[in-house]
Amino acid sequence: MGKNHLAKRYTDAVIVEMQNRMQSLETPPMFNTLYFGGGTPSAIPPGQLNRILTSAENAIAPDAEITAEANPNDHRYFDKLYEHGINRLSLGVQAFTDRALKALGRFHTVSDATAAFHAARNAGFKNISIDLMYGAPGQTPGEWARSLERAIDLYPEHISVYGLTIEPRTNFARRFQKGRLKVPPETDQAEMYMSAIDQLEAAGYAHYEISNFARPGFASRHNLNYWHDRPYLGVGLSAHSYLDNRRSWNVRDLATYMQRIEATGFAVERVEQLTPTQHLLERIMLGLRQRRGLRVDFLSHPKIHKQYIAMANQHLLERTDNRVRLTRRGLLLADLVCSELVREL
Repeated sequence: MGKNHLAKRYTDAVIVEMQNRMQSLETPPMFNTLYFGGGTPSAIPPGQLNRILTSAENAIAPDAEITAEANPNDHRYFDKLYEHGINRLSLGVQAFTDRALKALGRFHTVSDATAAFHAARNAGFKNISIDLMYGAPGQTPGEWARSLERAIDLYPEHISVYGLTIEPRTNFARRFQKGRLKVPPETDQAEMYMSAIDQLEAAGYAHYEISNFARPGFASRHNLNYWHDRPYLGVGLSAHSYLDNRRSWNVRDLATYMQRIEATGFAVERVEQLTPTQHLLERIMLGLRQRRGLRVDFLSHPKIHKQYIAMANQHLLERTDNRVRLTRRGLLLADLVCSELVREL
């Protein structure tokens, strides 16, 4: 808030960083996907996004998937985003009941969200994703089911469902610690997640990743790059990159980011070289997030195989043909399963 006057300066910095990062690569890049995250249209005018796209146009594949995150109240920008080449819109709706939206501290209503979806369609978007959140304060399984129904009725190409996470040092965390924030019990949240799987699959959405569902042909190509352990380049504030088995991330402070780019052309805060064990751990974690699971070759490690047998006996993991994946029960305990699977490495 109050930083709109920095939009051009920030965009200038992003363009400089992107050009420098691309020039530092041994092979000229060709981007198959681009993703403008963090609700970018709320903070940067579409014209500035267009400058970024134009500066990289020679490195963008003709059929690239280009996504922008947006909030429903950004609807006035949708036509410009589409005109500038954004071809996929990710709408942060979070809920389709006004009670839940108010409880989550959102500034839009169900009517706003519905109007924004239709505005995106009218602007030309044929690939729209809707984000929903279950476990909102006071939410019941019945209310969540109605929220899903409203989303399905709009028939977007993609739907993501996430459980409410109470981050430290936030207003939600302070209210929760004081007993002033009543979130649904874990049993209800588990029921909500399972009902989402059932309702969305019944409506024709493929459950291809723990939190993500898509109509045929509309899985997020950008996120699949992450889950398939492919390299990616991130530019901008707090952006992460994964290149040549190294992870790096930029500084988190806006003023520091712009100052570093203007002084040196780069803003990397830290670089981490992954060891073979770290790479294996990430491969397992990312692979098990996908409903297709992992190829069985990772079980050749004796310590992993031992843990796999234990969790298969608990009906948390299952083997189908040449792959291992989480069972329906295992989906509820995904983080625990992944940590247990590799805890002896």
